[in-house]
Amino acid sequence: GRAAGSACRACALNVARMQVEAPIKTPDIQLAPTDPKGDEKSDKGKKFKLLLFNDTMNKREYVARILQQSVPGLTAADAYLIMQKAHKSGMAVVGVWVFELAEAYCDLLKAGGLIASVTEDE
Repeated sequence: GRAAGSACRACALNVARMQVEAPIKTPDIQLAPTDPKGDEKSDKGKKFKLLLFNDTMNKREYVARILQQSVPGLTAADAYLIMQKAHKSGMAVVGVWVFELAEAYCDLLKAGGLIASVTEDE
């Protein structure tokens, strides 16, 4: 099915991300800002929220199913609660991750026809 292909793409992204994060280029560390405020705000530590927006096109059961298929570790109950919140409030936070993961999950939700976006976590 199409969902399985999408899940594999997320796995590939995850594997690629792990390879990128491997400590190969040690000299780059010396280029990091020495200002303490700069360290706190380093991009690696930043978290991003994945937002789901209510839409009138998809049935609620379908939205919950796409959520569960797209976001690893999301139970059917969690997916249903997120869908209900988006339905009632117009928007719900699916979760908070590093940018690459939040973006990958967002792409999967969009591929399933849902309205989603990624925003920086405050």
